[in-house]
Amino acid sequence: MTEPLVESNEATDGMPFRLRDMELKVKVADIHPIFTRIDTLRKQIKFMALLALNDWRKENYIMIGFGFLAFLLGALSSDILSGGDPVTTGSEGLMEVGSFSFFQMLLSIVAWVIFVYYLWTEFPVMRVHSITMMLVWNAMVAANVFFHQNNPDWPSNMALPDMMFGTLIMLVVVFFTYFFWKAVSDTRDLHVQVHHVHEDVRIMERDMNEHTLGGWGTLLLFWFTSAFISAWSGVNFVATRNNESYFTLITHITTGFLVIPLTVLLIWYPQRMLGTNTKISTSAALSAEIELSQGQLNIATDAKCPECAAPVEITMEMDGQISVPCPEAGCEEQNGIIGSICSGCDKEFPSRFNCQSCNTNIPYIDTIPDSEAW
Repeated sequence: MTEPLVESNEATDGMPFRLRDMELKVKVADIHPIFTRIDTLRKQIKFMALLALNDWRKENYIMIGFGFLAFLLGALSSDILSGGDPVTTGSEGLMEVGSFSFFQMLLSIVAWVIFVYYLWTEFPVMRVHSITMMLVWNAMVAANVFFHQNNPDWPSNMALPDMMFGTLIMLVVVFFTYFFWKAVSDTRDLHVQVHHVHEDVRIMERDMNEHTLGGWGTLLLFWFTSAFISAWSGVNFVATRNNESYFTLITHITTGFLVIPLTVLLIWYPQRMLGTNTKISTSAALSAEIELSQGQLNIATDAKCPECAAPVEITMEMDGQISVPCPEAGCEEQNGIIGSICSGCDKEFPSRFNCQSCNTNIPYIDTIPDSEAW
C-alpha cells in the first residue's frame, strides 16, 4: 500500500494557491493525447497570470503605464509619420526636428527612465537581467536597421551579404536571451535543492514541479518573438516611408504593447518564486563566486613535479601568494604562505619542494604550470 504524502517542512510563503490547483475548462488533450504538453504549459501560464493579478500592487501597473507612454511617445512622432527628410542626417537632421517632436522625444526618454527605475527598485534581484532585456530589445532594433539598410522591404528579396552585421547582432541577442533563461533555471534548481530538500522523493518531485519554468520559458520565447516583430515593423515603416498603409506601424505598436507587460511579468516571476535574498546567476558563475569567496584558488590538481609529473599540494591566494603545506608532520596549521612562520610549530613555510617520487628538490614556483589566462 502506497504511503500518503506528508507535507514538507517548507512554509507556504504566503502563496494564495498552488500550481497543482490549476484546472482548465477546455483541454486540447481531449482532442489528442499529443497535446497534453500544451495543456501543461497553459496551466503554468494561467498560474502565473492569476498570481500576478493577486500579488501586483499599484507600482506594477504604474511602471507598465510609463512603459506604454514611453513607447507610444516614441512610435507616434510626427517626424516618423511624415517620413522625414532622407537627405538630412546626423546632427543636421536632429536640428530639423520640430520643437514639439523634440519635446515629445524628451518626454519619451524620461518615461523610459522612470520605467527602468521602477524595474530596478521593485525587482532588486533581477536588476542586471532587466537591463539585459531592454538592451536585447534595442539590439533587435539595431539589427533590423542593418537588415533594412540596403533593402527597405526586408525580408523580401533579401541578400545574405547585406545581412552580415544584422545577423551578428542577432546572434549576440540570442546568446544573452539564453543566458537569461539559463541563469533563472540554474538558480531555480539550486533553490529547490537547498530549500525543498526532503527525505521523501515524491515530495521533492512535487516541489520541483511547483517550481517548473516551462510556462515562464514559453512566455520568454513569446516575448522574444514579439520584440523582434515590433523592432522589424517599426524599422520597416520608416525604411519604406510607408505613409499610405499603416499596417506595419499598427503592428509595431501592438507588439510593443505586448512586450512591455511581458517584460514586467518575466522579471517579476523569478523573484516571486525564489525570494528577494536570491542571486540570479548560472551554476558556473555561482560556483566561481563561491570559490573566490573562500579567498583562494586551488591549483593542486595542476601543480606537479616537472621531473616525474607527481602531483604537488599547493594553493594560490587571491593576491597571488603561494600557500604550501607545513614542513612539520601533524602540525595543526596545515598550510601557509611561503616564508611566513607557522603559528602551530614556529617553523618557516619552505620555498622549495622535495619530491618523494624522484627525490628532486626544486622551488615550489617551478611546479606551477605556465598556462595562459583566458
